[in-house]
Amino acid sequence: MRVPFLLLLSTLMLGCSTTAVRLNEAERQAVWQNHLTKLDAQRNWSVRGRVALKSDDRGWQASLRGVKSASEQIIQLTGPFGGGVVTLKQNKDGAVLRDNRGNEYMDRDTERLLQQVTGWQLPVNGLQYWVRGQAIPGREAEVELDDQGRLKRLRQDRWDIRYTAYARSAQLQLPRRIFISRPMNDGSGQSLEIRLVLNRWQSGP
Repeated sequence: MRVPFLLLLSTLMLGCSTTAVRLNEAERQAVWQNHLTKLDAQRNWSVRGRVALKSDDRGWQASLRGVKSASEQIIQLTGPFGGGVVTLKQNKDGAVLRDNRGNEYMDRDTERLLQQVTGWQLPVNGLQYWVRGQAIPGREAEVELDDQGRLKRLRQDRWDIRYTAYARSAQLQLPRRIFISRPMNDGSGQSLEIRLVLNRWQSGP
């Protein structure tokens, strides 16, 4: 009886917890495509962790909570911009940002809203995909996989995303540490740097 390739591959990877399995190119691509298929099947998920932003001599850190459903994305930051909680909600109609004083701001463009209110450029539209180890669907991207078929580096929309650690959550290998950077648009030669540490994943159907 033949054992399906992906089932056999998954068994080998689970059974070799102390020794990493080096896969050939075809095997890496198969694992990668299987990962994307599993992600597509999970419309609802959440994550907690930490985020740090830095540009030139400015920067901030915050606790992060992200929630994604089929119809809405919520990003909650605790600690930045003088303390308190900043909440950003996004759906098909646009975005609403509530600052740490309870003031609410609205815009059709989520990233423009965040930059206008906070002064920071954050790739909100891309993050909902990048944090789970995938590119934004339908957009040009350069993808580099590691020896186990996981996303190692991604270049998309002028952002450079590097994955430095993974952790298992249910049946998925999900990113634990991500470094994201992009040159500033002001001609200064400086870069905007985003560091993410994701330590608590929850997913559902």
